[in-house]
Amino acid sequence: MTTSNTQCDVLLVEDDLDVGTAMASYLARHGLDVRTAHSGSSALYLLQKVRPRVAILDFRLPDLDGVQLSQKILQQVPNLPIIMMSGAIGELEQATLERIGIKIFVNKPVPLRSLLRAILLLLKRSS
Repeated sequence: MTTSNTQCDVLLVEDDLDVGTAMASYLARHGLDVRTAHSGSSALYLLQKVRPRVAILDFRLPDLDGVQLSQKILQQVPNLPIIMMSGAIGELEQATLERIGIKIFVNKPVPLRSLLRAILLLLKRSS
C-alpha cells in the first residue's frame, strides 16, 4: 500500500446493506470516518484507495469468508486491528482467531455501543 492512500478510521465489510448502513451511520454519528464494502473483493479493492486504522469484517460474505479476507487484508496492511462479527461462527476457536490476527470477535446482532467502545479502544492502542 502506498502512502498516498486516504486514511480512514474504519473499514466496515458487511454484505447486508441495511445492517451495514445502520452500523456505518451510527459510527459516523460518533465521529468516525467509515468506509464500507459489501464483499471481500470490494473490500480489497477499497484498500487500494484507503488506509483504515481498524477493520470490521462480517464472517460470512458472498465471495470470501472472514478468515480468508483477514489474511488477504493483513498481507496488504500488516498489524491492522481486525474485529470479526458473525451470527454463526461456532467452528472457529478463539486461538484460531488470534493466530490469524483477529483482535476482537463479536456475535450478531452487534450491540453498537459495545462495537463503538471496541473500535475506540483499538484506535487508542494503535496511536
